[in-house]
Amino acid sequence: MVIGSLKLKNSKRAAGFSLVELAIVIIIIGILSGVAIPIYYKYVENSKRSEVMVTMRYVKNYLDIFHGLEQYYPLAPNWENVVGSDWNDVPNAGLRGTYFLSKYYDYKCVDGEEYRIRCYWDNGREANFWTNEKGDWSWEIPEEDW
Repeated sequence: MVIGSLKLKNSKRAAGFSLVELAIVIIIIGILSGVAIPIYYKYVENSKRSEVMVTMRYVKNYLDIFHGLEQYYPLAPNWENVVGSDWNDVPNAGLRGTYFLSKYYDYKCVDGEEYRIRCYWDNGREANFWTNEKGDWSWEIPEEDW
């Protein structure tokens, strides 16, 4: 019996991923991103609206107190920043949030009966919110309609 020398080939596979496997992973990541990014932006928009509503209600309470004492809303024929107005004691810290700072809140009242509080971001280009004395809310309206 002749025993020949058998040489076993090393059948180890090369380490790493094939192009097909990488392509599949990239496609899956793309699909997940396509679903997650719009959900994230919707979440951010809802957070902005919630922050604005809470803060404007805070300012509205000061206006209601003023109206209860004086029987009219403070006159402001031109938009003026809420902080520093002569009709309130709204602290600057009360209007600081994640998305909006105190400088973004303005107040306007021409006749003493109706007013609007507006909140704007980036000079009105990105997000616009306003409310009035009745508690009506509007979102993203053009500046000329304020």
